[in-house]
Amino acid sequence: MGAACCSGDDSGEKIVNSEVKACEEPESADQDFPGMQAPPAVAATAQAPEGSPPRVEAPARAPQEEAYATRLVIEFLLPDGTKESKAFVRRPLGLDFNKSNPITMKRIQPGTHGEELGVQLGWQVVGVNGEDVATKEFDYTYNRLRLLSTQLPQS
Repeated sequence: MGAACCSGDDSGEKIVNSEVKACEEPESADQDFPGMQAPPAVAATAQAPEGSPPRVEAPARAPQEEAYATRLVIEFLLPDGTKESKAFVRRPLGLDFNKSNPITMKRIQPGTHGEELGVQLGWQVVGVNGEDVATKEFDYTYNRLRLLSTQLPQS
């Protein structure tokens, strides 16, 4: 039984974005704590024009998150015992494997990003975007790969 993770023939899951609504702030963000500056999000709400929704900037991403923002990095354990990472930037990945742990490549679909990156038969998935998945259950690693691959653009 094979799992065609990331080869483009699964339905994927729809990701729902939720909107964060601002809470009411006191008229002066500094009145409760004189001498202290308000955090940027509070300062932005204090400066919003009357009747308009407050402007709140998204927090900066951590360096590790930024590194994986537009790609899926899979670390493989090769048959010779060395490790190699491949950075996927689009779908389909084209990686086929059995539903067992460790996830081992049984076929690389021709003409896919996996073939382009040089992924080979027998390679085992041991890391996903910097997370060690070598000892994780199959379902955990598979779902992680599937979720992250759906965030990549389709080629």
